Amino acid sequence: MLKALRYLKQNLIFVILIYVLVQLIYISFFPVKYQSDSYYYYKLAEDCIKSNSFYPAQNHLYEDYIVAPLYVNLLVIILNINNSTFTIGLFNIILNLLQLFLVYKVSNIIFGKDAAQISILIYIFYLNNLGLVLLNYTELIFGVLVFASVYFYLRKRKYSNIWAGVFAGASIGVRPLGWALLAAYAAIYIYYLFRKIYEHKEIFKLIIGASAFIILFGLFNSIHFGKFIYTSTTGSINLLMGANDNATGAFVLLADLKTDPGYIPDKENKTYIERDEIWRTRALNWIKAHPVKWISLIPLKFGYIFLWDDIAISPLMNLQDWDLFHVAKYLIINKNTKGLMPRSNLVEKISYLCLQTFHYIFYIILVFLIIKGLIHFKKNHGFNYHPDTIGIILFCVTGIFLTSLIYGVPRYKYPFLISLLPFAAFEIAEFIRDGRKKFQTL
Repeated sequence: MLKALRYLKQNLIFVILIYVLVQLIYISFFPVKYQSDSYYYYKLAEDCIKSNSFYPAQNHLYEDYIVAPLYVNLLVIILNINNSTFTIGLFNIILNLLQLFLVYKVSNIIFGKDAAQISILIYIFYLNNLGLVLLNYTELIFGVLVFASVYFYLRKRKYSNIWAGVFAGASIGVRPLGWALLAAYAAIYIYYLFRKIYEHKEIFKLIIGASAFIILFGLFNSIHFGKFIYTSTTGSINLLMGANDNATGAFVLLADLKTDPGYIPDKENKTYIERDEIWRTRALNWIKAHPVKWISLIPLKFGYIFLWDDIAISPLMNLQDWDLFHVAKYLIINKNTKGLMPRSNLVEKISYLCLQTFHYIFYIILVFLIIKGLIHFKKNHGFNYHPDTIGIILFCVTGIFLTSLIYGVPRYKYPFLISLLPFAAFEIAEFIRDGRKKFQTL
């Protein structure tokens, strides 16, 4: 195993080139049909192109919510260049490679070259990163912006914190979860104050960078939409999904039927602002009336988020309607395989289950290494070794807490898993280093 790892490290450039080639083959010859959020983002961008507008366009005033405005506007730009899902695939490859590069750079700053090289291999063999290239989600762009912010924050150059703030503000333009990153920076600043290390200028630069992006992007949207919009407005509907009589901790449809908790009479005549207010009021009223039940759903949310990991594995075999959880559920309920993946032959089913099994084992090992790496780092070095390292951890802790307030799906852990990936690489690098020391003493 160690020999294989050493060989891959020595031939990283070829591994990366093969990875790029595989991505190009997938988007060229094995594209998938967009569904769910992938289709919705594409539809929003198409609406804007037809109306010759950026997002949100005027007709989006009566949508359920505004979602990922920065990402959808990027889609508008690239689809205006060439209106094809293949173009989105190319854009995703660029984002995937940028995120890979930034994971390497951050790992190198904190843990050194060995861990940084190992982080590249972990990233490549974590197959969700490959599968996301086929889809149209916000995970890749959000990860790039978060890691770009962390990278500039760790560089400690004259204007680095301004750029760290800009990228943090941009991440908020994709997902409100970006606020967790700014909260982490604020916590580090407070930590420095307690240690009588005064970083007033640096936190001020962060605030300037983030504020500049948010204000400019909000003003840009107000020009074509008439309202100051800089982030998603999905918070209320997400909160309601985890705060109603039918809540299970997972995603559920809320507004299709009159009996659904999210149903709004005459909804088509209400703006996204009015709908947001109605959903927020319903969610908060339910939480006040059922605080124990709401809290009791949190373990279930964690289960839905962390117990399985098919974020983008099924699209690799063009089986988006299935994942390991649904396969297991089907087998338990039906006790046979007759209706299992009915459009696939036996070889495809076996291949799919092997792929899922490999990935799930990889995922479990990755989580184990992350936890062990965090413990090892704290025990051997302490966060005084690199105090800013705690910012990554605080971002993840804060983000997971905020996620627990809504509902759970595997996708929601992606930014945290990728953010903590360098700690898994650090653990492997330390294991190899310790092994070498023991061998030399023999």
